[in-house]
Amino acid sequence: MWVKKRHKIIVAILKPVFKLYTKLKYNCIFDKPVDCKEGSVIISNHTTTMDPFLVGMLFKQNLYYMASADLFQHKITGKIITFLVNPIPKEKSNSSDISAIKNCVRVAKENGNICIFVEGNRTLSGKLGNIDYSIVKLLKLIKKPLYICNIQGGYPTDPRWGNSIRRGKMKVGIKQVIPYEELKDMDNDELYKLIVEQLTVDDYNFYPQYKGNRRAEHLERILYICPVCKKLHTISTNKNHITCSSCGLTIEHLPNLTFKANNEKFNLKNVAEWYDYQIDEIKKSEYKDNELIYQDNANFFITRAYKSKLKLGEGIIKLYNNRFEFITKDNTININFDNIKAVTLVGKKKMNIYANDNTYQIRRDLKFNALKYMHMYCLIKNQKDGEGNDFLGL
Repeated sequence: MWVKKRHKIIVAILKPVFKLYTKLKYNCIFDKPVDCKEGSVIISNHTTTMDPFLVGMLFKQNLYYMASADLFQHKITGKIITFLVNPIPKEKSNSSDISAIKNCVRVAKENGNICIFVEGNRTLSGKLGNIDYSIVKLLKLIKKPLYICNIQGGYPTDPRWGNSIRRGKMKVGIKQVIPYEELKDMDNDELYKLIVEQLTVDDYNFYPQYKGNRRAEHLERILYICPVCKKLHTISTNKNHITCSSCGLTIEHLPNLTFKANNEKFNLKNVAEWYDYQIDEIKKSEYKDNELIYQDNANFFITRAYKSKLKLGEGIIKLYNNRFEFITKDNTININFDNIKAVTLVGKKKMNIYANDNTYQIRRDLKFNALKYMHMYCLIKNQKDGEGNDFLGL
């Protein structure tokens, strides 16, 4: 059986501790918890590292979370997590992971509660990420009531690009409950639209002030084009400020999540607008074959489920318009785009490339920007495949 008594006991013991912690640390308030003894499927937006614990507070029973298979790549931690709460592993590179789907059905048949963060990734900009359309088919396949939850204030409190908590306010609640008898008869397009509407939050206007001394720190993990001089790789941050080493642009990231700049040519209001600006800019890019696009110093690994990572070495990652290239002291690895299943971000500063039956992981220091590589790879792939697709990996 997937659903075990020890999971209920462990969660019952830990839940009061986490509830107190989230109230004190995040100033988080919750809707009254509901009873789901006969099982349900729960979906939510994804904004903070604590989201599984936050959504769990809304239900009296324990939840079985669909989690990225990357969670299980540490030899010891993966086994401990499996023993304690037994998440449902899903390959991040595969939107229709058959094993994950079968396990969801299995948990549902045992009257377990399944929780899915349907964006598949934490938001980087505060905006709702891409939701794969296949979620509507999965919800109908599970044959359980649907609880749509959302988390407000999570992005400004604990942004994915940052390393510190901002003091403001969060709220976690159930937006809508749809019994299965109603769910099964809903039009798929109608259901998908409802999901997007109910999961969308406006964190930029939810609470007026998010206080902290490092409000801009590490934004260079996602900001890689200066909006004034349009130069690449010139953005750096320190505490509450962002600067461009090329044109001297200096910006303060204010407690209300807006920008205050020293240059009138800078007209972006917040991180979400800067994020969208970058995507618009790279869509104008054209690169010839074998023309170098990006390069950085990096560390290279191959990740393995329930085993330690295999380190390939330190060196340089290069991106061309048809391949990634890893150059180390002892070796050069070329990964052609034709052999790549997916490129995804992991955590705050890591990138996974799923190719040739391996998962290559690239990471560096605290300021490493993996986002630009994923954005450009997805853009080039969409262009070469002839797809009018705006999805760039998140």
